[in-house]
Amino acid sequence: MPTTTDDLLLGLDEQQRSAVLSSAPLLAVIAGAGSGKTAVLTRRLAHRALVESIDPQHTVVLTFTRQAADELRRRVTGFGLRDKPIAGTFHSVALLLLRQFWDDRGRRHPTVVSDRSRLVAELLGSDARGRVFDTVADLDWIRARNLSIERIEKSDLTRSLRRPIGELAQVIADYESLKRKRGVLDLDDLLLQSLRLVKDDGQFAAAVHWRLRHFFVDEAQDLNPLQLAVLQAWRGDRDDVTVVGDPAQAIYGFNGSDPAILLELEKHFPGVEVVRLDTNYRCTPEIVSAGLRVLQRLDAPLPALRSARSPGRQPLVIEYADETTEASGVAAFIERMRVEQWRDTAILARTNAQLPAIRTALEAAGVPSTLSGSASADPVQRAVREAAERTNRHQLAAWSRDAREPSDESDDDIAARRQVADAVDEFLREGGKDGLGFSAWVRINRPFRRDDDGVELLTFHAAKGREWSTVVLVGAEDGLVPHSSARTAAEVAEEVRLAYVAITRASDRLVVTRAEARRGRRSTPSPFLDSFPPDPDREAPSPDFLAGQVTRRLEPTPSDPVAARLFEWRDQAARTSRVDPRLICSDATIELIARTKPTTIDELAEIPGVGRPLAHRAGTRILDAITPR
Repeated sequence: MPTTTDDLLLGLDEQQRSAVLSSAPLLAVIAGAGSGKTAVLTRRLAHRALVESIDPQHTVVLTFTRQAADELRRRVTGFGLRDKPIAGTFHSVALLLLRQFWDDRGRRHPTVVSDRSRLVAELLGSDARGRVFDTVADLDWIRARNLSIERIEKSDLTRSLRRPIGELAQVIADYESLKRKRGVLDLDDLLLQSLRLVKDDGQFAAAVHWRLRHFFVDEAQDLNPLQLAVLQAWRGDRDDVTVVGDPAQAIYGFNGSDPAILLELEKHFPGVEVVRLDTNYRCTPEIVSAGLRVLQRLDAPLPALRSARSPGRQPLVIEYADETTEASGVAAFIERMRVEQWRDTAILARTNAQLPAIRTALEAAGVPSTLSGSASADPVQRAVREAAERTNRHQLAAWSRDAREPSDESDDDIAARRQVADAVDEFLREGGKDGLGFSAWVRINRPFRRDDDGVELLTFHAAKGREWSTVVLVGAEDGLVPHSSARTAAEVAEEVRLAYVAITRASDRLVVTRAEARRGRRSTPSPFLDSFPPDPDREAPSPDFLAGQVTRRLEPTPSDPVAARLFEWRDQAARTSRVDPRLICSDATIELIARTKPTTIDELAEIPGVGRPLAHRAGTRILDAITPR
């Protein structure tokens, strides 16, 4: 069944609908964490295509990683548009345009090298490893900001460089000469050549402006000045740009990303209309509040973000004697949680160096884990988000069929899509209707079990774009959070945003740990721990708890009396059966029962996460908890 404009609005809140339906040619969507920004971006594109205010063949969707571009492409394709837009990174779209330019003129395509370190090492010599690193870092810094040596020399920017400006100027000249000799380009050359040709070659400019007419930019907080200049050159005098992003999640300053671009929208896009998405559908109110309290350290307006979820656990701060005790304590804590699947839990650290000891401790505790150095999203999460874009039952069923067809995707992606397709079929059998309902169903039922199930260990940076039910942030000490390398005000501000990103990866439970000594030296708590004031109404964790022996419930009693009675029923049932309470019924399902307040066994059975077996086995007791006799 073809997608209709009404389909595209299913499940959206008022702010999301406003962004999708806006007739403004220049639109900025400032989207807080967990607010559904990518769904809004793709649905706005599809809506404009259906009402014929854009031509998909002349539309480009820009993002910053190949994985994100692939996901955006799949989401948009799922809406059944007759023609497909271009979707890719800035570099891949620039290469597409340059290849056409070279073909039109009969030129040979140069080789594109993805890492300039090898070429710089060849210039400086194999014994200059430290100089190579610093020189490449300076080259990255200069290119991302679209600067010239001359401009740097005429300003005070030289203090941002690692190498003397004179030496760097000579290396850059030699580097450009070597590339010409080899007939190669680096990634930034793709953007710089595209930018130069638009300005200097009228024929190329006309071709670009004919081909690219409508622009959609995801994760716009990651724009650097060079990418912004390229975007402005590609669009020319057209005011047809939608950007979606969150200044509070700008964490790639080492790549030149600049949150000021989103904070100064009128400067770059005069007349732009701004829509703000300020409802977080991922995190509990307690986690949203914790993140916002960290952001208060910035000299910037605080996002008006609120959670759409019911109250949950307060974040928990645990202090350990040293990093060894921290690792074993975290492992014991996670082992005693006895979660349904380990992949619902992540341990996030500021640096990669902190993670191996944590993994060793997990192995000793019998907890499986996976150590990830990739910032790409989990393929199962990507497939769930893709399926959730299908706005009605027929489209979900079609997606499930397509996901089982042979494809040229990676084995991991194929397996993930087929696994999610099985979940879609189960969701539809239970009467599910739309994609956003499927997303909620997944959150409640957690249907994905994998052979490589394990607690995930990542850095704060690598966790961007991901989410877990439980997140443990380790090493919350000054020097790590914020990191000691942050010296300027801008760098410290980025550390604040990085901590905010890490905190908001947790949907249900957040635990923060620190060591009183690390590497044999006393440490001081992270100043960000001020954002987690002690709760005078909650007992501190006992020594037994810190050793992993959970002897009492540490979470506060829910403020909703119905939810409190339901939790009490579940705890009693768990004690009788001698099992973890969450094996009786998940926290999310308890919250859903409390909100919907069913009055019959049949109504109770229809609630996702309950089902007929539990409803018929314990329905009378659950209904009594909802409405005491």
